[in-house]
Amino acid sequence: MRKVDYQLQKESFKDMAAAGRLSPCLEITFRDRRGKHIHKIGAGYSDDIAAFRENGATYILSLNPALGYAGLEAFEGDEKTGDVFLQGDQLLDLLGDKDLGPVQLIYELSVFI
Repeated sequence: MRKVDYQLQKESFKDMAAAGRLSPCLEITFRDRRGKHIHKIGAGYSDDIAAFRENGATYILSLNPALGYAGLEAFEGDEKTGDVFLQGDQLLDLLGDKDLGPVQLIYELSVFI
């Protein structure tokens, strides 16, 4: 699995209003063989975010230990191919008391996508 360089920014007011959101979501920008991609992601502003690529898929991990949740979104080029979000007991049941790094956590969560 290779680490992906990315940039984060808040979505535009126009996009936020069109989607009916009261606050802007985060957008992630990254490049792969197919070009530059911008995706809206389900991460919070205080989440730890990591991005990795393997077998043509880009995985975006959002982790917030203080709030007890982790989310993983998978993209292939311009298309979102799946996501998973676990919190509280769900996350504890999966991981137990393991202290996993981002890559290992992506492998654990990707089986649910």
